[in-house]
Amino acid sequence: MDFQEVIYTQFAQSFESQQNAFESLPPSIEHAAKVMFNSIASGSKIICCGNGTGSHLAHYFNTLLLDKMDRERPGLPSTNLSSEGATLLSISHNDNYHDVFSKQITAIGNDGDVLFVVANKGNTSPIIQAIQAAHERKMAVVALTSPEAKNISALTQTDDTEIKINLFGTARVHECQTLVIHTLVDLLERQLFGYEE
Repeated sequence: MDFQEVIYTQFAQSFESQQNAFESLPPSIEHAAKVMFNSIASGSKIICCGNGTGSHLAHYFNTLLLDKMDRERPGLPSTNLSSEGATLLSISHNDNYHDVFSKQITAIGNDGDVLFVVANKGNTSPIIQAIQAAHERKMAVVALTSPEAKNISALTQTDDTEIKINLFGTARVHECQTLVIHTLVDLLERQLFGYEE
């Protein structure tokens, strides 16, 4: 096995995937950043969740909002529904695993808030119910998805934004999703704090 060749291939595939994403994603990323800005500027918040690896990416996005990315600034109003293990266990034990996010959204979500979901599989009922609960609370939805998340795509409404990474392969999709997250945070900071390069 030629390790150097494997390394080269991984980097080359990553560069190619990000170039492909760049050709299609900027309009939806820009729209999502504006929706999130309007929410925060009006005193509302971002609620994040995801299943599987998506839960880690949602948690990472939430952390960047609450803390910072590269610039010193005040924290932004955000919460992550995937990180509190005791809450998730309690809801899934007392009610139903499918309600682990929707029950929390019904409790803390308000008109004007934004639900940010990371969903890479279509048949993920907790995410489906989370989106339905957000719509009931008159929240906008920003969904970071992949081609396998067809059920999620079908749930998005006119005011929602889907940022679909049209790639296959776990590593490539997650790399591009991480880049989208960094870009969203950067755009939010620029709108809220007027950063210029």
